Amino acid sequence: MIDNILNTKKINYSSNLTGENLMQKIGGIFEKNNSSFVGKFTSQNEFEIYDKWTFIKWYVPNFKRRTAYLIGEILESGKGTLIKINIKPNPVISIFPILTILIGVITLLVAYSNNDSLIFGLIIIAVGTLFYLSGMLLINRLRNNFKKYLDLKKV
Repeated sequence: MIDNILNTKKINYSSNLTGENLMQKIGGIFEKNNSSFVGKFTSQNEFEIYDKWTFIKWYVPNFKRRTAYLIGEILESGKGTLIKINIKPNPVISIFPILTILIGVITLLVAYSNNDSLIFGLIIIAVGTLFYLSGMLLINRLRNNFKKYLDLKKV
């Protein structure tokens, strides 16, 4: 339930390629600059991919700037290769809607008699909902681009 609230997805994909061939194909994508994402291998069987779009343009130390992140692990099995991925939006995009909707609901509860505060609370809830939907769009964009480049099938 917390994964759904924070817009985090855990998905397994299968590939007909061997583990070594799949790692070479992923490495080839990392070396190209014409894809919509960039990434790197973090260990022998694990990789990290993030969208080229940035949430914040300027550099802030220890702050994630990309819009969506995908962490994957390649596992070989008898029937082919399995890729376990964990995909999530920028932490700001996943936490901001929760806080905004919470503030909007509190504003609505406090302002049951004042129409100006009622409208303000509804606007805050609408903004939080739009941020949540944009987080869904960003993770789906990254996941679909990753799946398209590697020709994967969902398990």
